[in-house]
Amino acid sequence: MIKDIAVLSPLYVTIFWSIVLLSDQSKSKPKFLLGIFMFVAFFLYLTHAFFFNENYLAYFHAESVYLLTSLSVYPLYYCYIKLLTIESSFKFRNLIHFIPAIVLGLASFVSGLFVTDQQQLDYIEKFVIQRDISRLELLSPAGIKGIIFIFCRIIFVFQVTFYLLKGAILTQQHDKRIANFYSNTEGKSLLWVRLLTISFLVTSMMSITFSIIGRNFFLLNEFLLLIPSFIFSSLLYLIGYLGNITIQVIVEPHHNQPRPNSSRVHTSQFMKEKILHLFKNDKIFRNPDLLITNLSDSLQTPTVEVSQLINDEFKTDFSDFVNQYRISIAKELIAKNLNNGITLEAIAAESGFGSLNAFIRVFKLYEGTTPEKYKEVSRQRKFPLN
Repeated sequence: MIKDIAVLSPLYVTIFWSIVLLSDQSKSKPKFLLGIFMFVAFFLYLTHAFFFNENYLAYFHAESVYLLTSLSVYPLYYCYIKLLTIESSFKFRNLIHFIPAIVLGLASFVSGLFVTDQQQLDYIEKFVIQRDISRLELLSPAGIKGIIFIFCRIIFVFQVTFYLLKGAILTQQHDKRIANFYSNTEGKSLLWVRLLTISFLVTSMMSITFSIIGRNFFLLNEFLLLIPSFIFSSLLYLIGYLGNITIQVIVEPHHNQPRPNSSRVHTSQFMKEKILHLFKNDKIFRNPDLLITNLSDSLQTPTVEVSQLINDEFKTDFSDFVNQYRISIAKELIAKNLNNGITLEAIAAESGFGSLNAFIRVFKLYEGTTPEKYKEVSRQRKFPLN
């Protein structure tokens, strides 16, 4: 019973999310690719199921599938991150990431065709269970198959490092672009992807450790098998859930506007003064949907130059720059309305926030407390109890 739960849990999670994501009505490309990721992971864990249910002959014939899928999951995850950050659709050139999986999976399959029934039993007993390749004839089909397996595990370790690092970099760069393009970043940041990347790294290290220990170690104790099963199932479910609610946000501010003619190029000082005027006098920050393109249109200057000026002159990004003004006006409104019934929703709207949740989150980030507590402290300071 314990073994069944441990073996089947990842299978149920991956097939559930593959069905949900692949049948999504929104036709979202990132969701579709994540659905493929889950489908591939399903077959990966299916080969594990053959092994832990001691159906070794089925595992032997499916080992090439195991190698193909194990070397495909991280490239798929990386391509998924690319779709969320820098690509609007899957690019043909991305197929290069799957060459090792295809070549080695095919090599394992072909070498397995030449293994006799007795060699299959020897391979399973000596290498799969005992993890001892020295007892195999290295130049035999079984020995070659074992060498391919070990080579795949080495490549897997490289993939973990390479693709998780690349994914983390893409995510960080994406969040910077979002902060430099939108005044309201709620629902657009990929913080959860960074957290998942860390979780993936930890889980991958555990997977590598389990591989070194050997899967036969978990055959001896069903309760120990629950540990990796629970970790992998939980992470896969979380990836599926968050991937299902995430919206693709591609930002290419460099391509939004053509460069104006030289007579309309402004100095940094002029642009800085104009920006301050727009915020202090015109109070354009009260627009909850304010984008940096709105600002660049007013300045008649390419978006990238406006973004760079804000970064250089004000030492911050566009979102942070806007929110400083919004929080400032919100604090003024709170101070002026300590004794009347103005709601936080009204203050949020008047300050330029798109929602109460966004207002509370940003206010707490800047002031270290919620607007409600800030209002209560301000009231006590102005009207101290006798």
